[in-house]
Amino acid sequence: MRPALIVLAVLALVTPPLIAETLTLTDKQGRSITADVISVENDKAKIRRSDGQTFDLPLANLADEDQKKLRAWSAKETTKPLPAGSVQLELSRGIFQTSKKDSDVTLTTGEIVENGRTTTEEKWGYSVTVINKTSQSLDNLRAEYRLFATKDSVHVKEDQGLKKKAYRSNIESIPSLGRTVFRSETISAFKMKYNGNIHSAKTGDTSSRETLHGIWVRLYRGDQLVQEIAMPASLSTTETW
Repeated sequence: MRPALIVLAVLALVTPPLIAETLTLTDKQGRSITADVISVENDKAKIRRSDGQTFDLPLANLADEDQKKLRAWSAKETTKPLPAGSVQLELSRGIFQTSKKDSDVTLTTGEIVENGRTTTEEKWGYSVTVINKTSQSLDNLRAEYRLFATKDSVHVKEDQGLKKKAYRSNIESIPSLGRTVFRSETISAFKMKYNGNIHSAKTGDTSSRETLHGIWVRLYRGDQLVQEIAMPASLSTTETW
């Protein structure tokens, strides 16, 4: 087998089969063709002839009845469950925004030191990549996800467990074999640094910090759970949705 054929064979294994239906279509000049209809989008039908050739057919070239038939077929296909492996999810953790603020510090002696403390806020989140593994565009997807954080209080030493926050995000249309990326909401982590020669201070703060621990994402198309992923993976077994 030549290398090019090997690549095609691998693609056939990793790409879910197309959702196609064989239809006979007639254009406005009365000419007909029987072909597999793969998808309908942007006023074009992607069809595959019996010889295996795939091409786009403008709907405006077809008889009015066939235009209606194709649009009805497309609407029906969007409600069908996607085959397993149609979508892949990837996660990347990072800092989305950083800001700093200086504030005065009151020493134990009562002396006030201007700008004696710098507080840095880091907003941590996840970039979620949604990969379309099919040869059709995918629409009407939404991501529901949970962010998990540890909350450490300066006054409470024992383990307080994980805090959970729920969010959702609608996903833009993903072209065939394409991808899109969205960013999750964020959890703020605060770092405090005393400036100069300050060794002790009475700030009056009862502050705490949350540390981003992980994310659990579920991707839906309508009511169908298409794919899910967690980082760390143990979240899906140790925590509740």
